Amino acid sequence: MTTRRALILYGIAVSTLTLMLAWWVVFFVRQGAVLVERADRAGAALSEPQAAAVREAAHQSLRMFLYEGGFLFLAFLAGVVLMLRAMRREVVLARSQREFLSAVTHELRTPLASARLAIQSLALGRVGPEKRERYLANAEADLARLSELVERVLEASRVSSGRAKLVLERLDLAELVTRRARALATEVAPALSVELSAREPVPVEADPAALETILRNLLANAAKYAVGSDRVRIQVERSGREARLAVRDFGPGVSGNPAELLAPFVRGDGPLVASQPGVGLGLYLVAQLAHALGGRAEARNATEGRGFEVELRLPLAVGA
Repeated sequence: MTTRRALILYGIAVSTLTLMLAWWVVFFVRQGAVLVERADRAGAALSEPQAAAVREAAHQSLRMFLYEGGFLFLAFLAGVVLMLRAMRREVVLARSQREFLSAVTHELRTPLASARLAIQSLALGRVGPEKRERYLANAEADLARLSELVERVLEASRVSSGRAKLVLERLDLAELVTRRARALATEVAPALSVELSAREPVPVEADPAALETILRNLLANAAKYAVGSDRVRIQVERSGREARLAVRDFGPGVSGNPAELLAPFVRGDGPLVASQPGVGLGLYLVAQLAHALGGRAEARNATEGRGFEVELRLPLAVGA
């Protein structure tokens, strides 16, 4: 309601200013003829050279108004465009935050309820010795899920506010990915099959922990949405003066604009997304960490066949 009211008031202001400018243009266009006509009516008949001088003075006033008024009007229009963009971002952010709160509430409530039920059952002695280990394992898994969610939210907050502590060091991106990819894949999804391509050293200056966080989030995202396929392809290579890390799944891809998934609290559409846990921070964290490391992240549907791909670009280390 507040946004709509602001748009209405701003529309009224823009319309009023436009009408005023239009009226001033008409006034200046007719000013010379009006002055000559009024002089004639007052009995001070002007000669033709005098009337031409009056008209020329009026035309000069018109040109000055058009130059200065046109500049001010363009500046005003630029302000209108910037204001509308800011309001659009505000609306999108507000909607994303509502969706985030809804998702976080669901993500917190489900494991909390499950862990509480398991602990209460154990405390009341309702669980036989043969089921005790399973109940404890389930409660531990629920608490680990809660811990991961909280840590992801806190990490996203630290990175987006510039408070993330990154320790840059020279390392081989291909070696790091080769060494850690399969272990991280096992952590996020034991059944995930990793196809790794890293044929040559790719030296970069980056934070190893940040790179592991990026790789873990990309693998977790691929594992969630690669329905019908447990394959994930990872490529590490040099591309000009940049290092390229691409993680691709072989699922159905995403509808809409894939680049929007790099924004905070944004998730894809469809029943597949709704059936998977998440709050829309994984790929956002990837994009923010890439930016903090001096690179960028891009998301797209696979150009050949099915699948979704996220690509990380980092500058090569000096002297590479």
